[in-house]
Amino acid sequence: MKTILIILSIATIPFTGASQLNKNIWKASTFQFFAGAADGANQAYLFHYSNSDKFEKWGIRPNDEAWKNKWVVDPSGQVRVGTERFWLSSRSLVFLTDFHHGTRFVKHRLTEASMLSYAFGHGIKTKRWYWYLADTAIMFSARSIGFAFTYEGVFR
Repeated sequence: MKTILIILSIATIPFTGASQLNKNIWKASTFQFFAGAADGANQAYLFHYSNSDKFEKWGIRPNDEAWKNKWVVDPSGQVRVGTERFWLSSRSLVFLTDFHHGTRFVKHRLTEASMLSYAFGHGIKTKRWYWYLADTAIMFSARSIGFAFTYEGVFR
């Protein structure tokens, strides 16, 4: 884990010394780091729930039970699928019901924020193609480090 993080950090050094980078590349990369962290947490939750004691300690139910959070549970304990627990809990507000949908929501919103901040920092001046490649490499590395941080580190 530490080796991967060190390699990814060192691999981006040549790109960071360049002066042609987008002025908002670090903001976009920060968004990508946290998007990767949300994705890593999501994947650890889906595929390694039983290997990590943190989920249960934090009160996060397994995915095979968490889906019930969006539906009404009657007094006898039966889940009434089709009757939403709260307004839009099975549609546009599903991210409020369980960890899986919540982390996916965060990942997608942060990716959108990353694209917007990168676009606003672009300016009028055109760059050579390899500067876009450098920017992409920096953001990809930030996302990968965020993913490894949660998937390999926090939830291991």
